[in-house]
Amino acid sequence: MVKKKIQKNEFFDINKFPSKEGMLVFGISMSHISNIQSSSKCFSYVEKLVEKIVYPYVGLTFLYSDNLYLYQKGEPSKLNKKYQQLMISHKNEFSNLLSKNNWYIRDSFGFVTWNQALLEIKDFLSYLSRLREIYRKDKKFQNYLREDIKKSNKKLNESNVLFILEEILIFYLVSKGKLKFPNKYLNGKEKWVLWCYPGKPLKSEIYLYQKNFFNLHNKENEYEDSYYDLSDRKLYNYYNVDLKTLDI
Repeated sequence: MVKKKIQKNEFFDINKFPSKEGMLVFGISMSHISNIQSSSKCFSYVEKLVEKIVYPYVGLTFLYSDNLYLYQKGEPSKLNKKYQQLMISHKNEFSNLLSKNNWYIRDSFGFVTWNQALLEIKDFLSYLSRLREIYRKDKKFQNYLREDIKKSNKKLNESNVLFILEEILIFYLVSKGKLKFPNKYLNGKEKWVLWCYPGKPLKSEIYLYQKNFFNLHNKENEYEDSYYDLSDRKLYNYYNVDLKTLDI
């Protein structure tokens, strides 16, 4: 039987995760932490993902985007207090769900704030500075990011541009092995990392991965150029995306 070749912009669910240690990363948006990324919704996503595990050692990290949202307008002290409350409530509620389902291994779940992640990336500010300069000169990059901002019903301004550049850079560096999240269960042994979010990927993010401006590679990670949509349950391989014809 001839195996059908996957066409550009054709995406499917994952049948099974690789049979080696791995890490799932849920990037938690402060704007969605009480709705499509609530603790109960995240738990429902986990229940579906568990069905794909064939090797027992898989961890999950919640990466809270708290300080990333300080790019927004508002008094920093008030925003900080608001996001602290949201994160703590989210973590506690998810932990309560785990306690009611004790077949899950508690140590396989980790919770990390945005600044914690930044501290673990060597030369993060240098990467961000270089990416901003690349963006300033690359018209295609600007157009894709402009589309992403328009889709989110936000204004095209410097704060929203920096928000997206920092966000997509973090996930790119995670995929490329420049950041390993603390996890008592895996203890740094993960071979693959897959970042997950309920919704379609940003075009600017796809472009960053495709261009690979920093020439980073993580061949050990089967998902180094991928993204998983928790809502539609589809895996996006960014090298199988034609941005010119992609409708998202």
